Amino acid sequence: MKFRVIKGIILKDLKELRREKMALFWIFIFPLMWITLFGTMWGGESPPISVDVGVVYTNESAPFTAYDIIEIMRNVTLEETNLFNVLEFKDETSAVEALKSGKIDAVVVFPKGFGTNLTSGKQARIYLYFDKSDPQDYQIVSGVVKGFFGEVEKEMKRRNIEMQLEYMESYLPKELIARYNLTTETIKEYMLASAEPIVIEEKEVEGKTATPIQFYITSFIGIQFLFATMLTVGSGTLEEIEKGTLRRIVASPATAWDFLMGKMLSTFLVIMISIVVGLVYAKAVFGETIVPSTLGWLIIFIASLFSMSLGLAIAMGTRSIRSTTAVVNFISMPLLFLAGIVVPESALPKWAKPIVNYFPLGRALKDFRLLEIYHRPVSEIMPDVLWLSLATLGTLIIAVVLYNWAVKRLEV
Repeated sequence: MKFRVIKGIILKDLKELRREKMALFWIFIFPLMWITLFGTMWGGESPPISVDVGVVYTNESAPFTAYDIIEIMRNVTLEETNLFNVLEFKDETSAVEALKSGKIDAVVVFPKGFGTNLTSGKQARIYLYFDKSDPQDYQIVSGVVKGFFGEVEKEMKRRNIEMQLEYMESYLPKELIARYNLTTETIKEYMLASAEPIVIEEKEVEGKTATPIQFYITSFIGIQFLFATMLTVGSGTLEEIEKGTLRRIVASPATAWDFLMGKMLSTFLVIMISIVVGLVYAKAVFGETIVPSTLGWLIIFIASLFSMSLGLAIAMGTRSIRSTTAVVNFISMPLLFLAGIVVPESALPKWAKPIVNYFPLGRALKDFRLLEIYHRPVSEIMPDVLWLSLATLGTLIIAVVLYNWAVKRLEV
């Protein structure tokens, strides 16, 4: 292997790349546009949602009525944002029509006698209406509304128990309380337990969470492998074959393997520069980026080698630039969404999740995220790195065999 020849091929490729405006666009400009677009749209923190709720109620003279609950709804805030935008309707029909037309998110109906029943110890009903045409919106809206009334119900139980205790203290014989060694607090505890047998307390854990812009930064790296890397090495090699460069190299003291090594190194160098530019750009524009660790760079190297091997195998198999571009796009476009590149694994359907875990580029990106964003221990990532290395080695061997076959055909 002649390093002077390899160096010459790398320099030649870099000089030619400067003249290829379309290639420069896809390798450098498109990833930056992608980060800018998605980072601007979804890269920031999501504010708390506000639910537009239509309410229907009748005025009552009871001590606590539907009007009081509605006033509480108007004043519930989360991070200084009102949780409910309350709109009053005269009747149930007009409120449901507004829900069907999408003007509001939910309808709460307090039937006549709600307040009277509630304050007299009887069961008080509330009717809720939701639009289920969008399952995701339904889950969010119903969760917020039902959660609110769940808390109201707890508070009502607590107040009812306190009222009952006041009566018990007045009318229950003190000698009876003393006989069973009871206290007011003990009785209250038993009554609370009967009204609410299980108490769920949510504990907050400050875990590592990925910010949206970090996710899109890693997505941009995956896009580079899916499109730029595969196409650059595949189409680039075919182009050299069509121009006769490889035939001349074969006829010279240099070997076809010098050419292949130079082509892959020049592609790797360009893609690495592109990734570094993207990481710096994200820091400059969004104030946030990722600085890969040594293992992170190793994963990037393995992923790029797999992508180059796959691109070379496709090119040597099709032996046509147009066909190579078509096959690469045919493979890359579905994987862009199904391999966890731009869509989080949690949002993918169940049948697509194996693609994230077993397609090498999807798995490499997942491990890169686990390592650099969620800071998982290296011991957790290493088994996957070994598997990725073996998959890459297998793909590289196939690509080299096909390349060798193509070179022999040139020599004939």
